Amino acid sequence: MLERIDVHNHLLPNLDDGCSSSAESFECIRTLQASGYSRLFVTPHTGPTDICSIRPEESQRHFDLFVASARRAGIDVEFKLGGEVRLSPELLRMGDLSLAVTYGVTSHFCLVDIWEPDWPSWAQDNINWLIANGRTVIVAHPERMPAMQKDPALMDRLARQGVLFQGNLGPLGGSEPEPVRILAERFLREGRYFMLGTDCHRPSHLQARLAGLQRAEEILGETAVHQLTFANPLTIWNAA
Repeated sequence: MLERIDVHNHLLPNLDDGCSSSAESFECIRTLQASGYSRLFVTPHTGPTDICSIRPEESQRHFDLFVASARRAGIDVEFKLGGEVRLSPELLRMGDLSLAVTYGVTSHFCLVDIWEPDWPSWAQDNINWLIANGRTVIVAHPERMPAMQKDPALMDRLARQGVLFQGNLGPLGGSEPEPVRILAERFLREGRYFMLGTDCHRPSHLQARLAGLQRAEEILGETAVHQLTFANPLTIWNAA
């Protein structure tokens, strides 16, 4: 079985909108492990506002406790901490780079998201600020973002700045409305994604995620999907 690295999930329990217990987290991890995932970046929401108002030190504390409990439960996958950073005017106003948690906390790779219906000027300002401060920005699940759905050419403009994109496996496996699945398949075929992640929040998510993994292999082939689920993520893992 090919080895895989998950780059996006909400498996830290009782922290954000992800798993509500260690039991749920362990169920997800064991299922992922059975599909080849041996290394996991855990990426709780982070940032200065709303659901994302989780301080980096809070994430670190939860992470340390969780890894210890996972070891006691006999789970032998490797873990590293990251975050899913919500772009916002407040993030830029505060100017606190520690809120823009990176993969492994110390790397330069930063996973971000945004849910505005259009691409606001402050979102671009956020991207510019992160890049100016040495971050490699990775936009999570562009196929699910309203601004990308309205204007896929936005990806080209961001890519010219060196921005990378992480696709979610869920839409490929039918977790989202049909237009989102179609757009995800289009981005996959066009080579838009640097990597694919599960964005798993709870055990009920896994069926669609693993179906998406199978669908991705049907479209691109096993070798190309391995590049997106292991080889490219490995560059981030090694930098973290």
